[in-house]
Amino acid sequence: MTQRRRPPISSFFVEDTLSALLKEKSVDRRRDIWLWFYLTLRDTAVYHPENIIPATMRDRIAESIEKFGVTTDLLGGNQNYLLIPEKHFSWISESERQLSWIKRRLPREMADERIYSPALSERELLIATIDCAESPAREKTSFLATLKRAWDEQQQLDQQLDWIKEGDEREACLHVWEWLSKHLSDQVFPNPRPESHQRLLQALDTFTWSAIERAQCIATVRRLWRQNLRRQEARGKKQYNFILSDKAIKRLDRFSKDHELSRARVLEILLQMEDEKDLYLKEQIRVLRGIEL
Repeated sequence: MTQRRRPPISSFFVEDTLSALLKEKSVDRRRDIWLWFYLTLRDTAVYHPENIIPATMRDRIAESIEKFGVTTDLLGGNQNYLLIPEKHFSWISESERQLSWIKRRLPREMADERIYSPALSERELLIATIDCAESPAREKTSFLATLKRAWDEQQQLDQQLDWIKEGDEREACLHVWEWLSKHLSDQVFPNPRPESHQRLLQALDTFTWSAIERAQCIATVRRLWRQNLRRQEARGKKQYNFILSDKAIKRLDRFSKDHELSRARVLEILLQMEDEKDLYLKEQIRVLRGIEL
């Protein structure tokens, strides 16, 4: 017996006043959000745009359509004209940094501050803003494709700051911020100072600088940060110069490679173990003295 295929969780069927008016029983949350704002932006709604209550929003939309005599043919035509397939939004996540990055790049004709509700996520509001813009679907598709390429390039640039995550992320971020604030007086530095990798990336997104200037500044601050780390690591250490036999050098290099440690670290470990165990030097000295005799 063939089992009936269930619809995905994100879509389901319902019979209510709105489904009767639209002559379709499939519930599409994105389309409902668009309808909610579409009616309010044209002063054909009996509700305030911020007061979205998911449990009752479809009934309120239906009430507005009936009260103002909005024809479903008009709604369907505008839906086909304005809404583009969901796949064009698939690359947009709930990331606060990505969403703020996209918002800053929305053209004036797409940005609309009236599209807001505390009941919706930032991603839903962003998609609703694009859906409600009067630009035809073809232009929106092209715009999102261009925007996605720019975001991919941005992520490549982000790799210039991956070194921040290697150690003390907070201190590294403060180091970057202090250096930039001293050397880039023409930029606006938002408060508070970023103390995480993602917060730093989000703050740097607001800067107006070329890719070359960005790369040069980050390379400089990275070099200074690593110099600072080396100085800290060098405290309590002294440099010694001594000559080793070729055989000893080969052994040292082999230990260093096999264990992925620096030469200095290998020597420190060997000295520490001899100090704790006292196993090899005494025996080797006896052997050497025996040879000398």
